[in-house]
Amino acid sequence: MALGPARAEPELVLEATRQLALLVQGGTETAAGAGVDLGGGFTSVRVAGAHGDRRDAVLAALRFLGVEGAHRLGERAAVLVALFGLSVTKRVGAAAHAAVREQRWAALQLASATSDLLGPEQLERVLELRAPESVGPFPRGAASTLAGHLSTVLGGYSRPRRLNLVISLWDHVCALVQQQQRRRRLATSQVREDRIHRLRDRYRTHFDEPMLRVLCWDVGASPTVAAAARWHPPAGWAANELGRLLQDAIAAIALLRFAKAMSDEGLEAATRTHRHELVAADFLSEEERSSAAHRSVGVYSHPARPGCYVHQLARVLSPDRTLTARTETYVKTRTAMARNYAVVVLETATGLVSDLDGRPLHSPCTNDLPWKCGELDAWRTAVGFSRTPETWEQPPLADVHAEVPVEPLARRVAEDPASREVPHDLLWLGDLADALAPFYGNDHADVQPDSSGPLVDYRTRSSRRERASLPLVVARVAQLVMFGATPPQRCVGWEELATGVGTDAVVAEASTGVFPVPPELADVDTQIAGLSVELARDPRQLADWSAYMGNCIGTMWYADEARRGLCVLAALRSPVDNHIIANVDIRRHTGGWHVHELRARFNNNVASVLEEQVKRWVESIPPVVPIGPDPLPVPPPVRTRGGAVRRSALSRFPTELVRSLIVATEQELNAEPVGPAIRAYAALAGVLDRPVRADVSEPETVIFALKRAGALAGPLRAALDAGVDAESLWRASGVRPLAAAVAKLDTGLRQRYRLQLLIDGSELPRTLGALVRRPEIAPAHALDVVGRSLRAAIGELATDDLLVRSVARNPVADLVCALIIAITCASKSTEDGTVPLTAPGKFLVPGFPVSDLSDQDGPWQRSMASATELGAPVELFWERVADHGLLAPALLLGRGGWAGLWRRAHR
Repeated sequence: MALGPARAEPELVLEATRQLALLVQGGTETAAGAGVDLGGGFTSVRVAGAHGDRRDAVLAALRFLGVEGAHRLGERAAVLVALFGLSVTKRVGAAAHAAVREQRWAALQLASATSDLLGPEQLERVLELRAPESVGPFPRGAASTLAGHLSTVLGGYSRPRRLNLVISLWDHVCALVQQQQRRRRLATSQVREDRIHRLRDRYRTHFDEPMLRVLCWDVGASPTVAAAARWHPPAGWAANELGRLLQDAIAAIALLRFAKAMSDEGLEAATRTHRHELVAADFLSEEERSSAAHRSVGVYSHPARPGCYVHQLARVLSPDRTLTARTETYVKTRTAMARNYAVVVLETATGLVSDLDGRPLHSPCTNDLPWKCGELDAWRTAVGFSRTPETWEQPPLADVHAEVPVEPLARRVAEDPASREVPHDLLWLGDLADALAPFYGNDHADVQPDSSGPLVDYRTRSSRRERASLPLVVARVAQLVMFGATPPQRCVGWEELATGVGTDAVVAEASTGVFPVPPELADVDTQIAGLSVELARDPRQLADWSAYMGNCIGTMWYADEARRGLCVLAALRSPVDNHIIANVDIRRHTGGWHVHELRARFNNNVASVLEEQVKRWVESIPPVVPIGPDPLPVPPPVRTRGGAVRRSALSRFPTELVRSLIVATEQELNAEPVGPAIRAYAALAGVLDRPVRADVSEPETVIFALKRAGALAGPLRAALDAGVDAESLWRASGVRPLAAAVAKLDTGLRQRYRLQLLIDGSELPRTLGALVRRPEIAPAHALDVVGRSLRAAIGELATDDLLVRSVARNPVADLVCALIIAITCASKSTEDGTVPLTAPGKFLVPGFPVSDLSDQDGPWQRSMASATELGAPVELFWERVADHGLLAPALLLGRGGWAGLWRRAHR
C-alpha cells in the first residue's frame, strides 16, 4: 500500500498509487516493503505479516529503480545496512554501487546473502564477481532464503574457507548454466526430428537397392513374391551390408562431433580441432557418392548417406580456403542433418545385427579370410577411441572363420594388451551412440552388452541433473545438512562439498522415517484448480521438493512436525509438466482442518484464486469422529415405515450365492498366475510416492497400496525406468481372479444380481460394494481393479520411449497387438513417428506367422478387448486402417524391423 498524509490532495493520492503500481509490476510486490518514496509525502509499505524481509525488498526495488532512482529508497547508509548488516564499510558500499550501475544483480544478491558469513573485505570480492555473457546464475529466489541455506552449509567453516567455497559455488553454477545453454543451442542447430521419417525412407530405399538388384539378376527382372521368398542372398551379404553401415556410422560420428564443436565454439575452432576427423571419415568413392545423392522427383532432398556431406565439408574446409559467412551457412546446412543421419544409421545397424540372431558371418569376397573393414583401422589410426577397449564387454559377432575372436574385446585386452579391435566387436556402434547422446542432453549413451547385439539408449535423460541456479543448488545441499549430514572439513570446492554431503550415511538413515498420514487424507486423490495433490511420506521427499522450490520445507523442523503427526505436508503439481506449483502445510483445528502455510516457489505468495480454492478444499476434508476407550454401542436395526427391519446390503444376496463366490474366489487367488502377478506388482509398488516394501508373502499390502494409488501412469514409467520389464507387468495386469470367479457362477444368477458390474470396471451399487468389501473377496477385487488401472496406464504411455523400448526388448503378441491397435486408432496420419505395417485398406499383415486383421480367431481380433482396456477408440480401427494402414511406433521396430519383432513375440 501507499502510506502518506491523511489529508493529501486527490491528485497526489492518484499519483502515489500509480507509482506504487509501477513499482509492484516492475519489482514484484516484495519491493513495496522497501519504503520507496512515491512522491507527495507517500511511501510504499507492506502490511504486517507479509512474507519476505527488508533485504529482499531493497534488492527488488533496486533492480527496478537502478542507480538513477536509488535515492528514492532513503539514506544510502540505511540501504547498505539493510543489504549487508551493521558492519558494512564505505568500500563495500562503493563495490555495491558499481554492481548496481553495471546491473550485476546476481553478484549483489549473493553478497547480501553471504553478509552474515563473510567480512567486509570478503564481501568486496563477492561484489566483484562477474558472470559470463548471457549467463544468469541467480534468475529467481530470495536472498534471505539463500542466506539461511548458506549459513546451514558453511557455518562450520572458517571465513577464508567460506569465501573460497562461495566463489567456487559461483563458478559451479555459471558452468551449469553454460552447459544447459550449450545443450539447448546444440538441439536447435539440427533439423527438426519430426522430419526424420523422410530421411529414414530415403536411406532404407537406397540401402536395399543392391539386394533388390541382385535378386532381379538371380530370379528375373520382375520376381514374384514366392520367388523372392525362396531366394537366399549370397553368403557374404550380411557382412557386405554391415561394412556399408560401418562406413555410414563413422561418417555420422564425424558429422556429429563437428556439429557439436561448431555449436559450442564456432566454425573456426571446430575446423581447427575436427577437420581431420572429416578427412578420416571420407571413405565413399565418387560413384558411391553420386548414387547416394541421386534422387527421383519428390524424394527427400538430402543425400541418402552421410558420407556425401562428410566429403563436401572436408573439401570446403580445406586449409587453403578462407572461411566466410557463406562458408558458414554452407557448413551449417550440412551439419544440421548430423543427428537425423546418426539416428537412422543406428536404427538400421542395430536392426541388422539383431536379425542375424547368432548366425555366423561370411566374408563378402572369399571364405579364405574373415570379414574385415579397412576403413575402421584407418579411422582408429587417425582419431582413436572414444570408449576405451578395456571397458567394451559386448560379445563379438559370430563368424565362420576361426580367426575371429569369440571373447569380448575387454577380456582380450586384459589378457593381451596388443589385441586389436575387429569390426565384429561392434565398438563402432557404441561410439555412434555416444556421439549422438549430447544431442539429447546426455554426456554419453547407455550401452549394455547383449547376445543379440548391444542394447543402446542415447535418449533417456540422466536420473537427476542439478538445476542451474544459485538458490536451488544451495537448497539441495542445505536440506541434506538439515537431515544431519556433515559437510566435509577438507574440501577444495563446492562440487566436492556437495558430493561429501550427499554420500554421508546420516542422510540415508534420516530418510527412512515415514510420516503418518491421517485416515481422512490417506486415500486423497483429488485435483485443485487442475493441480494434483501429492502428500509427503518421508523426509527425502521433502528434500526433493525443496531442491526445486527453493524454500524451507525440507528442513528438519518440518520433517519432525510431520513425523510427529502434527501436520500434513503436500505439493500441488501441474498435470502438464509435473512441476510443483505450491507447497501447503495442513493442520488440524477444532472441527476439521485448516491451511497453516501455503507458499509458491522461492517462498512467494500463490495466486489469490488458487489460495481460496486450496482453503475451501482443506476445510471440506471431513474430520474423523474420535472413538472413546469403550466401544460405541451397536445401533438398533433401522425399521421401515411398515415396521419391518431393513436388511443390510449384503443380506440381499442368497447365502448360497455368496458362499459359492467366496469358494471360487479363494480358488482363483490360490491359482498359479497370482504369485508372479504379486511379484510384478511389488516392483511397481516400490516406486509409488509412498513406496511399499512389504514382502510378497503379504500380497494384500502391495495390492491395496496400488489400488489406493489410483492412476498408475507415473509409477509405471518410474518402474520401467528402474528396469522393470513391461512383459511381466502386462501379464500381471491380465490376472483377474474376481472376474474368473464370477465366470464360474451360474449365468442366470450373474444376470439377475448384475454380477457383471464386478468385472467391467463400472461404478458399483451399494449392494455389490458391500459384497466386494468382504475380507474373502476384497483382495481379488483389488487385483482386478489394479489390473484395469495398469492397462489404462499402459495406454497413456503407448508412445512413451521407455514403454516402447521395454516392449521391443521382450515382446508379447497380445501386448504388441493391443499397443499397435491403440496407436493406429489414435493416429490420423503417419507424421507422428509411426511406420505403416500394411498399405491403406489392406488386412494382411506381413511377418511369420502371417496374420489377418479381420480374422476373428487371429491375434488382432483377440487383442481388441485388451486395446479397449488401454483406452483405444476401437470403433475407429477399420476407418484408420482404411486411411493409413496399420501403424506401429518406429522405435518399436528399431531392432530388426516388424518381421524380427513379430517372430520374437511368437517364440
